[in-house]
Amino acid sequence: MTETKHLRWKVLALIAILTAVPLTYVFATQLRSNLNHGIGVLMSADPYAAVGENVTYHIRVYNPSDFNLHNINVTDTLTGLNETIPSMAAGNTTGVTYILHRTVLETDPNPLVNTVHVEAVDSEGMRSWASTQAKTTIIERLIHIQKTGVHFAHEGDAIKYTITVTNLADSTLANVTVKDETLGFSWRGDLSVGETNVFNLTYVVPADAEDPLTNTATAHAELNETTIHAEAQWTVDILHPKLKVSKTVEPTKVYAGDNATYTIVTTNTGDTTLYNLTLTDSIYGHAPTNIVPQNLPPTHSFTWSFNASICKCMVNVATATGVDALGKEVSDSDQAHVQLKPTFCPRSMGYWKNHPQAWPADEIEVGNNTYTKQEALNILNGANAKDATRMLAAQLIAAKLNRLSGAATGFSNCDKTLNIDDVISDADAFLANYPVGSDPQGDNRQAALQLKDILDAYNNSEYD
Repeated sequence: MTETKHLRWKVLALIAILTAVPLTYVFATQLRSNLNHGIGVLMSADPYAAVGENVTYHIRVYNPSDFNLHNINVTDTLTGLNETIPSMAAGNTTGVTYILHRTVLETDPNPLVNTVHVEAVDSEGMRSWASTQAKTTIIERLIHIQKTGVHFAHEGDAIKYTITVTNLADSTLANVTVKDETLGFSWRGDLSVGETNVFNLTYVVPADAEDPLTNTATAHAELNETTIHAEAQWTVDILHPKLKVSKTVEPTKVYAGDNATYTIVTTNTGDTTLYNLTLTDSIYGHAPTNIVPQNLPPTHSFTWSFNASICKCMVNVATATGVDALGKEVSDSDQAHVQLKPTFCPRSMGYWKNHPQAWPADEIEVGNNTYTKQEALNILNGANAKDATRMLAAQLIAAKLNRLSGAATGFSNCDKTLNIDDVISDADAFLANYPVGSDPQGDNRQAALQLKDILDAYNNSEYD
């Protein structure tokens, strides 16, 4: 071997030592310490498998070092894996995961040991490598285990499981171990040929249980240096039923006698379908049957909207209920508040004539004719006893301004309760037939004066 080759092997040996030992690097302008080089790999496998069954391997390649890695080669001869990961950032502990399968052969050694190798070069040219193993014990299916339980449960429920273990071998199995770690159960004993043991167990679902809740029971024995193993799983869906009611109203402020629109949205915010649904409002009763569905899947909702006449300030509550597949009832409520606006007291014709700045509108319709504010003021100023239509129009304008300002509709006149909107409608109809300034006579004049007097009574009332 030449001197050059001797020197090359010495350098390579030195590099191998350096990659395995923490070092401190000193440069002219910077001191760098505690910097890690290297590549990482983890592997897991099914602990037991019989001939002809698949073994599942999970391989995770990651970068625990302080440097970016490049050209990461991953090889697993047993599964045929041979891939190169182009790059991986420093500190990437998530890395890349491979899920591989390998069928157990009759010629495989027992235990079946699988080794994975990785190697890489980091951003400073340093080469690193790592390997790990996973072991699977090859077993014979000479024992059978079965596990059953409920399909649904709630947190806090006491649920029952049944574990059944049977000896399928042609001889007695000694020191059989049956375990279920989730249930905290363990049994050890002998099983004669064909013998079956049944274990009935109770388990209280904890508040932090995984959903779905899956747990595994195992049976294990040794016979003439042969490993006998079997396992069975059971999954329970943990139900979390929940309802959400959202109630709104528009508008939130109204005058007495006005309508408001309520909208109630009921949503299934749980993770299971709800049945036997009901929806009621504390004032307006049950929702129509065509609104409430027979069942409500998760994330689904239904809406009930209705109009109501508001007679006072009030808070009404909507309540929805439902049950899940196990009959557990859930409910939720929400309320909406409607507030009455302060009642506006009617003002006289003289008030509106002298306070044009208080008018709630810039134009007004009288007898199918639309007048500007100034034109309407001219009618108020020109009202006189000679022309009944001018007097009627003036009181009609005042009544309409009162209603637009929020004055109530009901008032008393001659011991009768009247609705001013009906009177306004009659006055408009009269002035449509006998326009302002037409000066009707006889019965028509008396009809105009009668309407004028009722409107005048309303405009000068103290209704609150």
